Amino acid sequence: MDLLVIYFITVNYHSTDLVKQLLKSVYTTIEDYQFLIINNSPEDDSINEVLQLELSATIINTKRNIGFGAACNLGIQQVYSLNPQAIIWLINPDVVLEENADSYVQECLNQEPSIAILGTRVRDLDGNIWFGLGTFNPWTGSLKHELKKEEGYEPQANTINCRWVSGCSLILNLKQFDHCPSFDPHYFLYYEDADLCERYRQKGYRIAVTQSVLVTHAVSAISKRNLSTQFKHATYSKLYFLKQHGTALALWLNLIYMVVLVGWLFRQNRPVAIGRWQGLKNFIDWQISKETYLKSRESGVGSRE
Repeated sequence: MDLLVIYFITVNYHSTDLVKQLLKSVYTTIEDYQFLIINNSPEDDSINEVLQLELSATIINTKRNIGFGAACNLGIQQVYSLNPQAIIWLINPDVVLEENADSYVQECLNQEPSIAILGTRVRDLDGNIWFGLGTFNPWTGSLKHELKKEEGYEPQANTINCRWVSGCSLILNLKQFDHCPSFDPHYFLYYEDADLCERYRQKGYRIAVTQSVLVTHAVSAISKRNLSTQFKHATYSKLYFLKQHGTALALWLNLIYMVVLVGWLFRQNRPVAIGRWQGLKNFIDWQISKETYLKSRESGVGSRE
């Protein structure tokens, strides 16, 4: 099997050291690749140190922190303009590749070319499965990514179909698209991956996840720097996702849950409670006036957990 060039896209937000580590991981694992860095922290020019490694990387600077999905869109559009048949691998800076990860991905797409969006199973630094299989219940609003031992395994297959995959390690098979795929930029951070998969699944595109673990993820190495901001975006994005794809019941259940949770958290973990409350308030503001909250979301992290 002839291996194609894989175009890696990662979003940087004050994470130069992590990007270096990722790039070295790609370099030592893969012979033929292109590596594109979307710099979501243009005021931090330390990312230019990556170019000194001379490991075939390109940097695109945004004018400000535009959020994870919008930043990914810049990279996707760049690759699509160069090669609309390419394989794009969206990958977090706080990730390292397993050996032969690229050949496994290409084997999956060669054997099952109908796959449009392919996720990979992900382990954390303790060796536990962090992402196994994305599920979504539109009636309750539950989105899960754990993998139970009795589910999600097909002995003779490299992949298994699923509802959604994690943007931490997500492959776009551009051959399956008659246009340039994109994230909804309304999501500043979190749930943009589930939304991407849900939108394209509803249009008949195939979503799948690898049965082998291909990356190791230092979970929340970036976003945990500011818990209030992290949970603000997570809360808002979850509610917005349910507004787009869940039932009215699911949205109301989650709104009630968030209100109760905020009240409880104020005594247990005030930074998280503040973030949850801000996200809840922003969503309500958006419901009342679709533009009220926009300015408030531009502050904060711009790379996924």
